[in-house]
This record gives sequence, C-alpha cells and structure tokens, in this order.
Amino acid sequence: MNDQTRPSDETLEALRRAEQKYRSIFEHCLEGIFQTTPDGKYLSANPALARMYGYASADELIADLTDITRQLYVLPGRRAEFIRLVREQGKVIDFESQVHRRDGSVIWISENARVVRDEVSGEVLYYEGMVQDITRRKAAEEERDQANRRLSVQYAVARTLAEVRHLGEASGKIVQSICESMAWDFGDLWRVDAAAKVLRCVDIWHTQEFRAHEFVDATKQTTFPPGVGLPGRVWSSRKAFWMPDVGVDESFQRVALAAKGGLHGAFAFPIILGSEVIGVMEFFSSGIHSPDDDLLSMLAALGAQIGSFIERERMADQLAQYAEPT
Repeated sequence: MNDQTRPSDETLEALRRAEQKYRSIFEHCLEGIFQTTPDGKYLSANPALARMYGYASADELIADLTDITRQLYVLPGRRAEFIRLVREQGKVIDFESQVHRRDGSVIWISENARVVRDEVSGEVLYYEGMVQDITRRKAAEEERDQANRRLSVQYAVARTLAEVRHLGEASGKIVQSICESMAWDFGDLWRVDAAAKVLRCVDIWHTQEFRAHEFVDATKQTTFPPGVGLPGRVWSSRKAFWMPDVGVDESFQRVALAAKGGLHGAFAFPIILGSEVIGVMEFFSSGIHSPDDDLLSMLAALGAQIGSFIERERMADQLAQYAEPT
C-alpha cells in the first residue's frame, strides 16, 4: 500500500472515535441490544440485556443461551413467529413476549428488530435489535383489565337478576355472563340436593369453540358430597376457591378429562341463602391464571346476592299462595 492509498492519520483517528462512540452507546445503553443468528444463537449482546435476563455479563449470556427457541421464550412458537414477521416485513416493532430469566422467573419484553441480509446473495446473516423490559407495564395493564372484568361481571349479573323472576330463568344466563365477561371457556351451576346430601349439576354453558365434551358429560353425570371435588370443597367450606392449574391439583376429581380437554384454570364460589349453601358456581379456562383475591371476594358477594334473589323469589311464591282464593 503506497502513501496515496493508506488512510491518513486524521481518517484513522475519526474511525477510532466513531468506534469508541459506538462502543460506549452499546455498553451503556439502558435498553438491551442484540444480534442473533437464524438458528437461535447470540452473536452479541450488551450489558443491559445481560442484566435484564439475569446474567452477570454479556459473555455469560452468549455462552449459556445457545437455543433461543427452547431456552428463552415461554411460548415455544414465539421465536418462529418473530422470524416469520421479521423476514416477511424486514423488521418487527413492539413484538411482545414472555421470556425466562436465568433464575427461572418470567418477564415481559418488547422487541424492535430488523433482518440483516448479504447484499449480494440476499441470504439472512443475522437479526439485530433492541429489547425493553415491560413487565411493570404489563402488570399494570393486567390489574386494569382485572378491575374492568370485575365490574363487567357485577353489571352482567345484576342486569340478569333484574330481568327475570325466577332463578331457573337466570342461572344459565348468569353462568354465561360470567364466562363471557372474564373470557373463560366453561361454566356450570350445582344445586344442593338436600335429601341425597350431594351437589348435582343443573346448568352448563361453554363457548362455541369448546371441545372438552367428555368433561361436559362427566360433569353432568357426577354428584359431589361435601368436601369432595372443587364444588364439594366450596360447599363444605362456604368459601370461594381458585385453582391456577387443575392438572397439578391432586384433589381435583376430573383431572384426566380436564387435561384431555385442554382445561387448566378454575374457580368456584358458593351461593348462600342465610347461613345455608344452596348451590355452587364453577368456571374453567384453557389458560393458567394466577389467583385474583379481589375477584374471589367479589364473587363471594355475588353468591350472597344470588342467594338474596332466591329468598325474595321464595317469599313472593309464598305470598302468591296465601293470596290464592280458597
């Protein structure tokens, strides 16, 4: 290389300063920065991303996370969806996912990324982008959504009770309104058979997409004495219960059929008339849901409200009988 083609000292210094500036941004950026290969390995990561995912350093993250699909994303298909979108559109904006940290905890992230291709062949070389931890924001959104669902359930039940004269007309609508307000898949109503001392299922509602028909058949045919199964536990304790995943609860009687039908989350609450439990409402979801104590308290109050409706219904029937001419 002769003097005419050799970069000048000024050019070299400018390159050095540009590299130093880029390195400073990369190292001190508060958002995670990454480059990953199409087969799911990290080419580079900055300290912020390492901290976000629970690693002591970027080198440690790169060495440990060698299969992004299997190790990072909570939902296995999420990496495939990321790749599909970034290849079709050239980039992704605000791509939200749940991911595992090194200690096994789960956080929510939002990714902005683009695909980098070989300029000649068009082959995908790697993906690069930035990551934000949005766990707090998602928690606030979930809290708001839960509050809205609770209000929606209260309104739906109150409206249904106001529109009918007898619980027989209202029970199916109440089950449906609770399911729809909470976006759950299946609900049922159990009434106490005082003579037989068991609970019997008298009403069922489920979404059109619901496919757990064996679970439905078993629910219709099963009776529960006090303390047995989820309805029986609610009956004997007079308390609402929440089960994040029925598949890991040994006390759940219909676990095999629930698992076969893809059901996980469940909750139930008593219908109370005075000091007496006269029924139980039970609900199921295909998702796994953390307990919502505020919702359970609200549902317990609804159970008492439905019980008061039944009491007024009985009193009205008695007055009607007395008023009949002899």
